[in-house]
This record gives sequence, structure tokens and C-alpha cells, in this order.
Amino acid sequence: MKRIAHLTLALALLAFGSCSIYHPQTVDIPLINHAGDTRVDAAVGVSAFLMLPDVVTVGGTVSHGFNDWIAGQVHLNYGGENVYAQAAPGAYLPLGAHSVLEGYVGLGAGAAWRKPTWSSSDTAAAYATHYGYNGRFLLPFVQANIGWHDLTAAHIDLALGLKTGAYCPDFLYRRYDPDGTPLPDHDVHYNTPNLLFEPQLQFRIGSERVKYCFRVSVSVMSDMDNESGDHFTTDLLTISNGLTFSF
Repeated sequence: MKRIAHLTLALALLAFGSCSIYHPQTVDIPLINHAGDTRVDAAVGVSAFLMLPDVVTVGGTVSHGFNDWIAGQVHLNYGGENVYAQAAPGAYLPLGAHSVLEGYVGLGAGAAWRKPTWSSSDTAAAYATHYGYNGRFLLPFVQANIGWHDLTAAHIDLALGLKTGAYCPDFLYRRYDPDGTPLPDHDVHYNTPNLLFEPQLQFRIGSERVKYCFRVSVSVMSDMDNESGDHFTTDLLTISNGLTFSF
């Protein structure tokens, strides 16, 4: 029984003792292919560090082809304890009747936070929730997309994207006594820039105007320093489902 109790405590501390300050973004890969081409996308995403989801977001993206080669997009998602937005001008090049290459240069900005809460139900839960964190980040990036659109009578779209950027955080982690008193000696500040690589896979199917969309995105960052890495984490995987409307 003692071993089970210790294992339960360790799992609780692992699950609740770290703070997720970034999740992979599942921004629409629009595959703009002509002037006036417009995409409006709405999706729900689920993010996880390993297996257990810890972030659920609702987001939307609007993309538009301004002329025969210039495009742009804006994106926003919100998850209760996190928010992210980005804007990116870009260019596109049709490679044939059904394929297109896109490139974007953009700036993203986001924030994540968690207020401390307390529970007297058991020792592990009470200890694990005696912390809070908050902060924000900037993410300048470049992104390249390649894809194929309107394949077969089902109007299937397939796309691959790769975002590369600099994740620039400014976060504060703080511990609290059970009575809610802050413990400044336990403060951990995290403001170390990270190099970010974020590949994404996208699948769409439906009609010319409305398609179901499925996306998978993975984020890989350069290492955090040892002290910050013990208190902050970034999610590895995001899966999203939604609808894309073409105008």
C-alpha cells in the first residue's frame, strides 16, 4: 500500500507540478491558389505533453490571396488559461492544376497563466496545486507550406507545413503556503529564448466550399535551462478538427 501511495503521489506531482507555457499551433494551411481566394477556418484542438491532454483550444484562421502571388493570414486561439494570435503576410506559387507552394513571414504572441488553488481532499493534490504561474511570449517565424488541393471528386486537400521561429518567453512561477501566502524565495523566472521547429500535417475533404479538416502539429524546442525546465514545460503534440470554408 505504501508503494501505491508513493506512486500516486509521484504521478500527481508530475502531472500538476509543471506548467505548460506553449502548445503546438494548428493554424490553417490555406493553399491559396488564385487572386481573391479566401479561406475561413474554425477548429477545436487538443494538446498534450506525452499522452494525457492538458490544453483544449478553440481557434480560427482567415487567409486571403490579394493578387496573383501575395497572400496573408491571421489566426487566434483561446484555451481558458492560454491565448495565442499571429499575423503573417506571404506569397504563393501554383505549381500545377492541383499543387501550390506557400511561404509566410509572421509574428505570433501568446500568454499562459494558472492561478493557485487548494484542495484538502488528499496530500498529493493539496501539495501539487500550491503554485501559480503567468507570462507571455513572442514568436517571430517563417513558414513554408506545400500541398495538393481538390484531388478526386471528394475535393481532397493534403498539405505539409514547417514553421521555424524564435520562442521568446517571459514567465514567472511562484509557490504559496497553504494559507495563500506567496513564497518569493521559490520564484522562478523564465526568459530564455528557444529555437522552435513546428512541422504540421493537414487533411481536408468535402465540397468545393466546405471541407472537414484534420491537423496534427508537433513542436520541438531547444532545451530549457535546468532550473526552469523543472517548473515549465511545453506540449509536444496538438491534434485539431474543424471546418474550412472557401469563398
